[in-house]
Amino acid sequence: MSDYTIPDCLVLKLEEVDSASKEIDTTVYIFYDKKEHNYVIRGQRRWSPKSPSCVYSFISEDVNSLADFLQYIISKDNIVTEVLYNYDNFPNESYDITFEFLKQFDHDTWEISGYNNQKLGKKRLLKNLRMLRNVFNYYK
Repeated sequence: MSDYTIPDCLVLKLEEVDSASKEIDTTVYIFYDKKEHNYVIRGQRRWSPKSPSCVYSFISEDVNSLADFLQYIISKDNIVTEVLYNYDNFPNESYDITFEFLKQFDHDTWEISGYNNQKLGKKRLLKNLRMLRNVFNYYK
């Protein structure tokens, strides 16, 4: 199955809302690359013309390490908005899926579900991350 195209792929977006300013502080997209057997993270801290921030990209093969990373970058005192998307336009290679690509198609057309004002508890986070790994399709 090395040359298949995944026409539908679940993407979990987490937006951290700063408890003091009520502004989005961090946006992270996470998906599971079934071909490479790893989680892909694309993220960015709050961006403004006065205070630009870099986009970052990581991979993780281990769901617990990924959850630890997410809980490290998102403050336990802040709340998150969780949105689950179904992207049907992914390139064949995950390295071609950039933060900008995900943000460009970040639209309610692809939204499956969303939850506002959630705490980033480890149990719920692990459940959602495992779902990304275990819900997929291979049809062309």
